[in-house]
Amino acid sequence: VDGKFKIYIIDEVHMLTTEAFNALLKTLEEPPSHVVFILATTEAHKIPATIHSRCQRYDFRKITDTEIFARLQYVAENMKIQVEPEVLRIIATHADGGMRDALSILERCSQEGTDEIEENKVKDLIGIPKTVFINNIVESVVNEDVEGTLNNLQEVIEDGKDINNLVWEI
Repeated sequence: VDGKFKIYIIDEVHMLTTEAFNALLKTLEEPPSHVVFILATTEAHKIPATIHSRCQRYDFRKITDTEIFARLQYVAENMKIQVEPEVLRIIATHADGGMRDALSILERCSQEGTDEIEENKVKDLIGIPKTVFINNIVESVVNEDVEGTLNNLQEVIEDGKDINNLVWEI
């Protein structure tokens, strides 16, 4: 058909009503040759079996930290960015399985005007507290120093760091 396709992406298919599924089923039974439907959902079990039987199913997973690290290393080399492996590991771990997030962090770090990305730059960008804050908090907790713990925690908050990242680092 002249290489022209119309692609329809139906996101959140689990929110369709029974009537909408029935209408979709009729279209899927005899689709126009130039149309491709992509159904996207995180709740495939809510899609009726009659729809499932007419679809190819692809289950996606999070990308491993190792795969993200390798890709970041490849990108950094091709962009001629100087970056330590530990920095790439931090980005890969923080991306939590999302390549787009990892590449976005790397890109934002590289936009700072230098061809070298340092660990502190990445941690500042992501919102990870400095090691000294983490050490102080852990030391205060070990010493059962409630006031010291709260003061150190307040410093982290005032520094604008993400508490979830603090917990992750600890």
